[in-house]
Amino acid sequence: MYAEFFGFREKPFSLTPDPKYLYLSPRHTEAFAHLEFGRRERGGFIVITGEVGTGKTTLARYFLSRLDARTATAFVLYPALSAAELLRATLEDLHIPATGHSLKDHVDALHRFLLASAEQGQVVMLLIDEAQDLSAEVLEQVRLISNLETDTEKLIQIVLMGQSELQELLARRELRQLAQRVTTRYHLSPLNRTETEAYIRHRLMVAGGEGKVTFTAGALGVVHRRSGGVPRLINLICDRALLAAYVAGVRVVEAHMVRRAAGEVRGHAPWVDSRVAAAMVAAGIGLAAAGALFFSSRAPAGTPPPLLAPASLPRVAPANPAPTLGPLLLGLPSDASFDGALAAVQTLWGSAALERTPMRTHLEQVRLLDLPVVLEMFHPARRDACYLALLRLSGNEALVFAGGAERTIDVAEVDRLWTRRAVFVWRDFDAIAHADEATFTAWTRAELFRQGYTDPTLARAVGRFQRKTELAADGVVGNRTLMTLYSRAAYRRPRLHTGGLS
Repeated sequence: MYAEFFGFREKPFSLTPDPKYLYLSPRHTEAFAHLEFGRRERGGFIVITGEVGTGKTTLARYFLSRLDARTATAFVLYPALSAAELLRATLEDLHIPATGHSLKDHVDALHRFLLASAEQGQVVMLLIDEAQDLSAEVLEQVRLISNLETDTEKLIQIVLMGQSELQELLARRELRQLAQRVTTRYHLSPLNRTETEAYIRHRLMVAGGEGKVTFTAGALGVVHRRSGGVPRLINLICDRALLAAYVAGVRVVEAHMVRRAAGEVRGHAPWVDSRVAAAMVAAGIGLAAAGALFFSSRAPAGTPPPLLAPASLPRVAPANPAPTLGPLLLGLPSDASFDGALAAVQTLWGSAALERTPMRTHLEQVRLLDLPVVLEMFHPARRDACYLALLRLSGNEALVFAGGAERTIDVAEVDRLWTRRAVFVWRDFDAIAHADEATFTAWTRAELFRQGYTDPTLARAVGRFQRKTELAADGVVGNRTLMTLYSRAAYRRPRLHTGGLS
């Protein structure tokens, strides 16, 4: 909305972990140095921890982007997996064909790849983000993977990145063997006041906004105090503050704008003065839309929000106001919300045995799969994630299950507070996932042919299907590809666009 007004090439305070926006504060520089040291030593595990929103994922992407072509990498973003699923995700990221379906098959395929890579002088690295969510059983499997070695060197370098809870997890007695293999570790802390100011300037410069918009000294001070120096909170507050400046038609961000922005981010009800309201009207911006994006009310569900303070100005409220998602997310317990969301999706399928496939994805791919799904959500005022079930999409409205009830929420709001991590539930109608190799291949070839993929080789047909459905085009039919094949097949199942069986 405001990028063109300020002359930005793109929004400078997006929450996506784009490595070009990484500000190498002294802390981030030290963390990067630990990653580099561990990589060069090629010994045990590298562990990087930090609180929510301190920039671990952005640092991980920056680190991976600087590796040369001699390094093959697997990047696991959603670690709430079984040991077999983690291995399968690793194989898929390394583009390793798995010749079987058992855990041993996966380990053997990985071992062959590692030996071949070592012979060619190639380094292999596995980086697991949000590793605090790994179970002790899966961490033990990760340790066993690290045992793959020759007489002289390790065949794979493993990096674990996660929140502070990862430190507590590794201190458990049953994981002492893994903890003893950690050769380097670093804890990433928030930015101080000087670093916060430099961080904001850096992001404005990268987005092409240097000299085009100014944060006053007072505004910068408020950003640091209200964010605590946490980069994710800095991004949220600065994004809302820039929207306030745009609405007011000015290129200087003042302290009062930041305070209002911080209030919105933290869930307080901000006020709107007559000058800002007049500027909104003069700029031709609908008050209802601006209210939804920045000046949202915390009134009970179904109550039109009071957008304007002065009684002399017209009262504008959105038609059919939907409940606000932010306060709901603040009150959802993490584990219980996942269990509730998963149960809501499973109920749509009835009593059939179901598969689960975690993915990092986006809204268009969710629409394409047309499957009810569990979404991982965040709120800047909480330390952990929570979950809701997306049950139906209809135009700009999403029917979700959260907090024990179904609610209709604006799709844009769901998308804004979604981490892009999802767990899909689906049915293996023909029991193909655990079939023998010949049956699996024959079924896959027949289903691809039915859907119009008649390439001369199966790998080419699979790769073309994967590109069409926005999957990694490795020509291998893993769980994600199998799930997507089923989603486009003619089986009666729950559908996201109808909210029922069809």
